[in-house]
Amino acid sequence: MFVKSLLKVSSLLIFLPAVTLAAAKYPQVAEVRGNVFLTGKDGKKQALKKTTPLIERALFETTEGATVKVLLDADRSFTVQEASEVLLPTISWEGGEAPVILLKKGELRWQQLTENKPTYNVALRSDLFEFLAPKGDFIFSINPAKAYAGVKVIKGSMEFSALNGEESSHVKAGQEAGFQGIIESGEIAYDILLKGKKIPRGNLTPVVSMSKKDLDGFSDEAAKAKRAAAQRKADDRKAAEEAKRSGAICSAPSAKFNQCAWVCLNNPAKEKKACLTEKEGVSCVRRRCNANGVWAEESPVDAQKSSIQCKAQPVVAPCDY
Repeated sequence: MFVKSLLKVSSLLIFLPAVTLAAAKYPQVAEVRGNVFLTGKDGKKQALKKTTPLIERALFETTEGATVKVLLDADRSFTVQEASEVLLPTISWEGGEAPVILLKKGELRWQQLTENKPTYNVALRSDLFEFLAPKGDFIFSINPAKAYAGVKVIKGSMEFSALNGEESSHVKAGQEAGFQGIIESGEIAYDILLKGKKIPRGNLTPVVSMSKKDLDGFSDEAAKAKRAAAQRKADDRKAAEEAKRSGAICSAPSAKFNQCAWVCLNNPAKEKKACLTEKEGVSCVRRRCNANGVWAEESPVDAQKSSIQCKAQPVVAPCDY
């Protein structure tokens, strides 16, 4: 009996640590668009995927046109905008808390759109500012080479100031403000106070209204349009790769050398299966894929053949001559 009890206790001692080693649910990658790279705790840089876990430390780097959205919990998220670098210097293993977000360069979108009280506070930091993350929707930016940092407020409001600065600007929804620092010997200049406290030299810029372009660019509709454009681009790239593998040399539509395409021009009813006739203001043409991978020798198709050979989408087949 004693031996059996000892074995049970031993098995529990072996099993329990395995439970605590399970990675926390947050932070988690919600969306990845374009080329995004992650450098983790091991210092190795890799292409970031939506399924990549974020453990202990995470440096995000985005290229032109690329973004990554990260959920900190059910109510808070940040998006690393294009051509930017953002670091999570510490991520709790057990709870997944990421109490500091460091914007190294570029832009960061911070969103906390509910009134739920978070389980922990998050500090947003850069070389020029530091705040407790506010409620609302904000775009924070920093350009270290020009010693400039700023905020654009989409929803909510906040007090914007330089790092450890005494003066601040109240910035409301639809407004933006910034801090223009000073560069000395190629670096941001600071005044060093007691105990190493740093204050960047420079001045706050005036609070001004955001441009309509900026406001429209960060709307939900604009976000949907960007996602749709990115998906179309990915689909086109995939189609081109598949066409190349199949031996096609012409594109839009894909075809091999000497194949023909029957194309309905200016069709106002793309969803229809048939091409409209010339009488209805639409013409059908035949084109041949030449040796240079170019659609050439365009010739009109008469109304009688048009109803048979032309569809709403281009038709590729052997030439009929």
